[in-house]
Amino acid sequence: MVMFWPSGDDIINKEIEGVRARRIILDQLEGGPRTGSELRESIRKDMAARQVTSKGKKVDPKKVKVTDPKLYFNTTHLEDMGIIRSWRESQQRVFSLEPKAVHPVRRALGISKPKVFLTSLALPEDARLLVAWLSTEASPDIKLLRLVVEQQRFARGVSKNLKKHIPAKAPRQWESRWLELPIEIAGDNEGGLRGNLMSTYTEIEKVILEDTPERDILVDLSSGPPTIVLALSLLAMEYSLPAIHVQRYEGEKTSFTSVLPRRESTRV
Repeated sequence: MVMFWPSGDDIINKEIEGVRARRIILDQLEGGPRTGSELRESIRKDMAARQVTSKGKKVDPKKVKVTDPKLYFNTTHLEDMGIIRSWRESQQRVFSLEPKAVHPVRRALGISKPKVFLTSLALPEDARLLVAWLSTEASPDIKLLRLVVEQQRFARGVSKNLKKHIPAKAPRQWESRWLELPIEIAGDNEGGLRGNLMSTYTEIEKVILEDTPERDILVDLSSGPPTIVLALSLLAMEYSLPAIHVQRYEGEKTSFTSVLPRRESTRV
């Protein structure tokens, strides 16, 4: 079963399909901040290359111009849409993607990055089945496993060495990093302590902002204290991140629900 929620994918696809310059701007900014001059030059080169292709003759690059009004009309429009942002550095205006637009832009442009699996664990023993699945059967192949847990439950001698759960000759390995939240933030379902949702959200958001520039993030909503799972759900929606919910681990027959940013068909 596939479920859908609204995201920025449809908006961004319509933007880049309708105006070539906006595609170039977003493609450039996916690689990091760019000045207005750098964006203007990228648009100019693209225009010159397309003129050569369409006319089949040599084009003098010096005669291909991108005016300030053309550039700033498009950057202002993308800023108004909440897709990019800008700021002043010395005499230059610098542009970057809004963090919440990064994943939709990558999907629209067909850009793929190393994968992060962002999840939680309710109990230390929950790691065994998760790790066995990720190292043998799960797709896509991940490079980093991020685990958000309630600190107190994973203290007092609990091993965080996940390699012991990897089956012999498993085809996949990854780096793992832990985010341990105090019990007053993450909550304790068994103890009746609900935790602080917005504080949990803020702490996990820091991890997402750290990983987003160089990695694609897949969120797992299968396990963990309710406050952490709810925060993960909200962040997946806010940042248009794909998410899954595993119903049961059974090797190749593992059953899970995929929750994907919505894609609407184009209406004529």
